[in-house]
Amino acid sequence: MAQREVIRQPEIKTIATKIHPLFHAAVTAGTAIAAWQRPGMTQPQAVIDLSAAPTLGAIDFAARQSAFVFAPFVSAPAGAALQLHADLWFDGQTLHPLHHNGSSARAQRAQKLFAMLHHPGDAPRNWYVAENIRNHAATEGEFTGIVQKAIDFIRGTGIAKVVVSRTAALPLPVDFDPAAAFAALCARYPHAFVSLVAIPGVGTWLGATPEVLLTLDDRGLTTMALAGTQRRPTDLPLESVQWGRKEIVEQEMVGAYIRNFFASAGAPNVQESGPHTVAAGSVVHLQTLFRVDLPETERLMLANRVLNELHPTSAVCGMPKHQALAFILAHEGYDRSFYSGFLGPVHIQGASSLYVNLRCMQLGAGHAHLYVGAGITAESDPAAEWRETALKAETMLAVLAPEAV
Repeated sequence: MAQREVIRQPEIKTIATKIHPLFHAAVTAGTAIAAWQRPGMTQPQAVIDLSAAPTLGAIDFAARQSAFVFAPFVSAPAGAALQLHADLWFDGQTLHPLHHNGSSARAQRAQKLFAMLHHPGDAPRNWYVAENIRNHAATEGEFTGIVQKAIDFIRGTGIAKVVVSRTAALPLPVDFDPAAAFAALCARYPHAFVSLVAIPGVGTWLGATPEVLLTLDDRGLTTMALAGTQRRPTDLPLESVQWGRKEIVEQEMVGAYIRNFFASAGAPNVQESGPHTVAAGSVVHLQTLFRVDLPETERLMLANRVLNELHPTSAVCGMPKHQALAFILAHEGYDRSFYSGFLGPVHIQGASSLYVNLRCMQLGAGHAHLYVGAGITAESDPAAEWRETALKAETMLAVLAPEAV
């Protein structure tokens, strides 16, 4: 029998107890906060930026600045991200001050935040809401119509792939709490990168993504090709899952794109592992890992190139990237915002882990806006692609409306 992820209620309570007071104190103090839990880890972490608002700018790994970065699908310059500087860092047990520039405004926010932490019962359940969430929840007919346009575009131009996406709005439960939802996601999806990001003037996002953009450790850089989706079988081990030609070809396209990138970058001795079937909640994907071991200076320079040249990845945009992106912007009909961008900690405890922002939702005042997409090739079937996006939506539905999953 296939192993299923076990949801441990005590674990949910433990994580919520740690993150809830920190999250709501940060929001009450008017500061930006990002909480996350890395795949396979059991301790959530968080950073708090005490500035008025994080800045959007290009990321330079060589600067070695500790931050949590949050990037939109498209940005100018390419690869630019909001950078939540780690003024305060929570390691899962203790809140540590990492940076302080001495400004009175930062000091006042810090004072208010720590006052709320000392009196957590006073913290209301609130979150930042973007002023204008510009999206349209496409009906099945609208979405399959866009998919057919993408198929026609691919066949007419000869390009390989276009990724199209859609949103779905779901009412939030009356007692909804972002920190509790984050804790539930951590417990339900221990092999995903789970995140809760709240930024004044930007909004609040929750996610549980399976896709690595890049990770850096003290020896090398790792990235991933991830594509192909089907429901996770209940009666088969992962190694026995069978894949159709469309999914195999789609995954190989992404893998070839990454191989070509490393070749053009002159990266030596690229180690490749896969493709393997991996689970992500109620679905499975095909995954190939790529790793390059390099000295520090070369490693950080290569990381900069990954952001500048691979994002947005072929897994969320298409191939060739510029033609696929032009189609998306012309036909998708809504603003992806931070969906299919990237996010994660940079130079926290000497490591960096950036992930593609998939299986995510943006919190409105009374609704959650879910984002899901599908990779379209010449062999795609519009009805099947709609079903694939419905499968992917189950990741977030599991903590919003578990009875619907």
